[in-house]
Amino acid sequence: MIRVHRIQHVALASRDVAAAHRFYAGQLGLPVGNFDPEGGLLALRLADGFVLRFEAGSAPGVRFLGLELESFEAVDRAYRRFSDRVVLDLRARYRNRPGPYGFFLEDPDGYRVKLFKYGPRR
Repeated sequence: MIRVHRIQHVALASRDVAAAHRFYAGQLGLPVGNFDPEGGLLALRLADGFVLRFEAGSAPGVRFLGLELESFEAVDRAYRRFSDRVVLDLRARYRNRPGPYGFFLEDPDGYRVKLFKYGPRR
């Protein structure tokens, strides 16, 4: 059984990341964690650590759901369990540096789900 530690972020497609920034940060007052209009990224970090993430895309929609697991070992166990559904493996990239150590898989409806543990693996 995989135990999800928390829903850490949701990534939404945005036709205009700068407009999303003006609305969510400017008008709603959500704190910005990262804003890169040229790179097409806006990440709003709420007080509890949840991140509402916007990525440039041609049509609005859910890009993926980020589910943080309790440990790096739990990520590796989940990878073995879901290896037939994996669409992108990030583990090698973040094995020895800070970042989302994990992988993307597709659920039965085709939604992408990122199972990961954030931080430097030690």
